[in-house]
Amino acid sequence: MSIAPGAIRLRGVSRRYKLYLEHNKTLKETMLRRRRTRSRELWALRDVDLTVEPGTSLGVVGANGAGKSTLLKVLAGIIPPNGGTVEVGGKVASLLELGAGFHQDFSGRENVILNASIHGMTRREIERRMDSIIEFSELGNFIDASVRTYSTGMLARLGFAVSSALQPDVMLLDEILAVGDAAFQQKCMARIVEFQRGGGTIVFVSHASSAVEAICTRAIWLSGGHLLAEGNAHDVIAQYHEAILGDAESGGMIAARAVDNADWRSARIREVRLTDGERPCTRFISGERLVVEVDYEVVEPVSPVVKLTFTTAEGALIAGTDNTLATEAPGLQPGLRTARFTVESLPLQEGRFALGASLDAPAGDWTFHHLVRCAEFTVFSSQRGYGPVALSGDWEIAVGAGA
Repeated sequence: MSIAPGAIRLRGVSRRYKLYLEHNKTLKETMLRRRRTRSRELWALRDVDLTVEPGTSLGVVGANGAGKSTLLKVLAGIIPPNGGTVEVGGKVASLLELGAGFHQDFSGRENVILNASIHGMTRREIERRMDSIIEFSELGNFIDASVRTYSTGMLARLGFAVSSALQPDVMLLDEILAVGDAAFQQKCMARIVEFQRGGGTIVFVSHASSAVEAICTRAIWLSGGHLLAEGNAHDVIAQYHEAILGDAESGGMIAARAVDNADWRSARIREVRLTDGERPCTRFISGERLVVEVDYEVVEPVSPVVKLTFTTAEGALIAGTDNTLATEAPGLQPGLRTARFTVESLPLQEGRFALGASLDAPAGDWTFHHLVRCAEFTVFSSQRGYGPVALSGDWEIAVGAGA
């Protein structure tokens, strides 16, 4: 018996991946190691039961590696579960990754036709909606340029314009709106509200709690592939924050308990410190030096990637970086290590900010350990400006038109 359009039903859904602990660089290494390459099974989802009624706006929260994106891919039918059953009623539109589903050599217009056709729209329907899609995306003449030339913001605009024009019963969104400018985000929010009023179901993944609460009436919290909490969005987010923040320690450090992702035994963050290069510090002036030090332990012969994310106090992403461009590779030997990231001139305006840290597998398909808001700091600025980022530049005023 099929379920109603817009309804979602998961029963005992599990999904596992294979994490290879060794990465071959040449064909010769691949052939020689074919029978002895070390790997481990990692469960992104474990026995998830979930029922979503039509017209529900469901937020999904959790640390990196918790299984959020895997859940959306399972709902979209991109990957199958290794166990359990998945039922999604009606037409599904998904916006999970920038550029996903776009042919890089096709123009924006050609990609609209391609995507809409894949989702079952006729050529006449596509032609009837083409003008409104282009208008919503605000791409103008760029609609006939190859998407290979598009910026991340342009890809987000086109992707959302196409997905929302498909008139789906279920819309899946994965943090994708974070790359757009503020005006376009407001435009997308208005379209989402319109979709909700029409009875559509939304499943929305985001690290920005304010966005989840603004869009969603209900939420679930995933950790290590397990569903830990389900209910009113505000209540679930409060539980999640309580678990990861803990009590403030001396020096402005946050005792952020990382939600266990079932594989921290390979590598684990021990401590994250903020300094000005000489002494511990949680208050900085815009333009000063900021140093982040991450102490971590490697238990097995792996070389995790150290990642840092800088966010506003409200959780909006500002920037992220990792140590893949470091001049020296740490090797695979187990032991204690310290990663150090130095910002010589802090490009932030006055305000409160937070730092997240994680240890990821080199291939990027798994997170060994993740801390959300492991430190908070304050920035003061003597310059005038707007927004979290401090722009350096010179103003010049010329008298007379075109002077």
